[in-house]
Amino acid sequence: MVALPVLLGLAVLWHFDPARYGLYPRCTFHEVTGWQCPGCGGLRATHALLHGRWGESWRYNPIPLLALPLLLVSAATLGWYRLRGREVPWNRVSVLVRIAMAALVLFGLLRNLV
Repeated sequence: MVALPVLLGLAVLWHFDPARYGLYPRCTFHEVTGWQCPGCGGLRATHALLHGRWGESWRYNPIPLLALPLLLVSAATLGWYRLRGREVPWNRVSVLVRIAMAALVLFGLLRNLV
């Protein structure tokens, strides 16, 4: 079951601001290159999002804010397939994952070049 560890992680993130506490791992890519990876600022953005600070979340990293509706729709769709006893069309899912990965790479490049 994935839900429990995710909820526990979100609870820790809600209580301990990554901008104030050093218990979160640092980005190795940023440490080595000085560039921001697509995930840099994601923990701070998620913390702000959990506290309802949408604008602050967007400034740290827009990915968690943009991913939220996609995750909700994905979870609802998978739940719908399971309730109906239908096979999940994994070939469509893999195409969407490839598109998302390409978008993340593009976002990572653009955030460092602009």
